[in-house]
Amino acid sequence: MNRLFECKGYLLKLYGKQSNYIDKGVQFLLAFLTFTFISRNIGFSEVTANPIVTISLALICTFLKPVITVVFATIATLVQLYTLSTGIAIVAGVIFFVMYALYVRFTPEKSVILLLVPIAFMLKIPMVIPIVFGLIGSTVCILPITMGTIIYYMVDCVQSYATLLGTVGESGVMNQVATFTQQLVTNREMWCTIISFAICLLLVYNLRRMAEDHAWEIAIISGALGNVITMSLGYIIMDIHLSYIELITGSIVAIVIALILEFFVFSVDYSRTEYLQFEDDEYYYHVKAVPKASVASPEKTVKRINERQKTGVIDVEQVQALELELQRKQKEESEIQKIIEEELKQ
Repeated sequence: MNRLFECKGYLLKLYGKQSNYIDKGVQFLLAFLTFTFISRNIGFSEVTANPIVTISLALICTFLKPVITVVFATIATLVQLYTLSTGIAIVAGVIFFVMYALYVRFTPEKSVILLLVPIAFMLKIPMVIPIVFGLIGSTVCILPITMGTIIYYMVDCVQSYATLLGTVGESGVMNQVATFTQQLVTNREMWCTIISFAICLLLVYNLRRMAEDHAWEIAIISGALGNVITMSLGYIIMDIHLSYIELITGSIVAIVIALILEFFVFSVDYSRTEYLQFEDDEYYYHVKAVPKASVASPEKTVKRINERQKTGVIDVEQVQALELELQRKQKEESEIQKIIEEELKQ
């Protein structure tokens, strides 16, 4: 365990030194995955679906704010949908406008959630989003998660019903709008997922704020189980096909990612918990103080060993002569001492 804390300290120091480069790398990866998701699922326009265009847009978004990536992704999505059907592009445009007016405009710093939700669905781990943002976010995150889920299912609806929506186009734009809106609004799987994500986030958020020991671990496990139960019940009630293997696998992956996040964000040592009590004029305060877990990195010291000193050959006769000389001097000193003592007595 100490090794893990040492690695954590090393990684945090590395991030502190190279934070600018790491942040830009993560931003590029996020933008690249976003545009890849768009081109793979609704790549009806050859221009915007071109890999060179995808990489170029990701590079441009790397040096801009995350909200600009949302704007570019919106434009790319509308271009792709307009290539397929004007009516679908109109419905998508209205959804994006409402999304911008209600949320992105006021909280642009949380616009990254809108990008992460479709990517999580693409990677088959959507449950990670409500658990993670229940740990590090607040209940406000329900809104962007809901919007991101609607965007994903809107794209999935276009992909599933592209042939049907294309044939409807012969009878007019209004029929396209009506058909696409009906398919989206009546998507039971989408509404079941939105409700499950909201319940999961609320459960995780409230449990991790408790003063109990291991509150974050309890919140993670409870959130994952709550999401699985809610999804299963919703799919059974609404008679929707559910892949339990995919659901359980995604839950396990979400738990692992959340525990890794906890290790870096909320790592504490419950064995050194302290309880404090104090008061003022109006209140009594009972405080539970839990210290953060940390291990000091061992300092490596290098011990230098001097070169071996050259020694000469020992002369035995010379040593004996020195000893005799020393004994002679000691004898002379003792005789002088006796003479001085006799004179003092007289």
